Amino acid sequence: MKGKKIVISMMVVFVLVLCCIGGYAAKIKYDQKQEKIRLEKIEKKNKEIQSEYDKFEKEEDRANKLAIVKTFSSEIEEYKKLEEKFDICEKEYENKLSLMKKFFSDDYDTVINNISTEIGDLNNFGDKEKLASYVTTLTELKTTIQNEYENYSMIDKEKFDSYNTTIDTNIQSYNDRIAAIQKAEEEEAARKKAEEEAAAAAEAAARQAQSSSKSGSSGKSSSSKSGGSTGSSNKSSGSKKSSGGSNGSYRYDGWVEGKDGKINRYYQDADGNTYDSDTGEYKGNIYDWY
Repeated sequence: MKGKKIVISMMVVFVLVLCCIGGYAAKIKYDQKQEKIRLEKIEKKNKEIQSEYDKFEKEEDRANKLAIVKTFSSEIEEYKKLEEKFDICEKEYENKLSLMKKFFSDDYDTVINNISTEIGDLNNFGDKEKLASYVTTLTELKTTIQNEYENYSMIDKEKFDSYNTTIDTNIQSYNDRIAAIQKAEEEEAARKKAEEEAAAAAEAAARQAQSSSKSGSSGKSSSSKSGGSTGSSNKSSGSKKSSGGSNGSYRYDGWVEGKDGKINRYYQDADGNTYDSDTGEYKGNIYDWY
């Protein structure tokens, strides 16, 4: 009887052990199934997130990209309110949103850096038209950054203030350089004008001196001529007129005895121009002597 009870007890224990094992195995199987479901949900959500990001990358229009960012940000907030949500999916959302925003901040940096690279040493950059265009570009960029900061939270406050400071500083530097170039150009123009005026004055003075010299020479010649005919001087003069040729050429040859007794020969053409017969040197026009 006692042995029978022992056998029964052992059987009960065995059954209980089997039940425990079976229950544990069932729980493991259930947990595995739930984990599989969870992973499938995570995979599905992450694929949706990736799809949104791929759409953003393929889009070329800036306004459309901004619209995608705004929608994506709203989706993140809605997802966080769900009872069933996964940390890994939240992190994926935030990661992709960060990459989207980085596209815009990288664009800001590219515009600023490209301008700085094109200018190089500002003190040696002399194209004020280009500098003016750079000022316009930076002014427009500043407006863009402010809009995207206020309406899309594209960057944080610290980054926003940093961009504003950099842009304002660059604009001021470029405007100062434009003013310096303009001042240098005005000074150069004034210098050239002064040189031109000085050259014109010198040329006018030279013409005046030449005219005075011609008048003096003609006066001497006239005096010599008249002296020979009036007897007021012991000097004499003579002349010979000739013409000929089919073209009606005219030549008036003459001579004048100077105060030193030297005979100066000359000839005159039909226009009154007088030349030294020996050297051919132009002596003046007789019509200027009267």
